[in-house]
Amino acid sequence: MDNKKCLFERFGGDQQVSELIDQFYYKVLFDKLLRDKFLKADMSRVRYQQKRFFSQMMGDKNTQYTGRDLIEVHKGLNITNQQFDKFKVHLKNIAQDMEVGGADLEELLDHVEKYRETIVFNKAV
Repeated sequence: MDNKKCLFERFGGDQQVSELIDQFYYKVLFDKLLRDKFLKADMSRVRYQQKRFFSQMMGDKNTQYTGRDLIEVHKGLNITNQQFDKFKVHLKNIAQDMEVGGADLEELLDHVEKYRETIVFNKAV
């Protein structure tokens, strides 16, 4: 792979990011540990904003996340480290199923990990 390209480009662009997020939320909504965090959410909006967020996070210069501040979005959800870890497991498994290479997968998970402190508010678990 061309390492001069950003992760977004190496990943496959908009279509692949959309596929990743769609598959991810399919898994999350059937996961007992995570699904209650989304019961009241407008899932079309959540997926749309998450696709924009991931695209920008992965280096797409043409996409700007325009959703609410991440702290504001997550502070009332009482998300635990265990739930954040499960989020990453689903993401990793889906990316592997999509045949994302090891270095790109690790880069993706490293990007996500940087947001743990912004998203996890229940530090006790």
